[in-house]
Amino acid sequence: MKFKVSEDVDAPVEITWARFTDFSGIEAEAKGRGADLSRVGNWTEAAAGRGWRGTVTVRGRSRPVASEISAMTAPERCEIQTRVGGMDAVYEMIFLALRPDMTRVQVVLDMSASTLSARLALQTLKLARGRVMQRLQGLLARQGNLAEDDYRRSQG
Repeated sequence: MKFKVSEDVDAPVEITWARFTDFSGIEAEAKGRGADLSRVGNWTEAAAGRGWRGTVTVRGRSRPVASEISAMTAPERCEIQTRVGGMDAVYEMIFLALRPDMTRVQVVLDMSASTLSARLALQTLKLARGRVMQRLQGLLARQGNLAEDDYRRSQG
């Protein structure tokens, strides 16, 4: 199952890339939602092969989660592969400079299930597709607004 959303951000691609790949902020947001994540190898620089391990609550049960940055080409593309229980997800961010001061960010979330309980969870997501799309769009808009704020501050 694939979800695709995009957002135009009024900031240069480098600033937008920096904000969207600020994994410390993303980790803090995930922990605020109840996830227990830790970096594998205590890395400080994001790069392909770096990842996270932990647990997350899905449908009322604690499930193991493992994520890894599978591809990272600054400032064009970042791909993260995640496994939660019996569900695999690939989260891809593509950054396209429309103008020197505007960037289009496209996000593709591709999910697949390998267990019966994961298939049921995926079926639930299919039924709630509109809400999932709204949440992804909201996440993109929040990150985009932060990138725009960073750009305005750098301009003085």
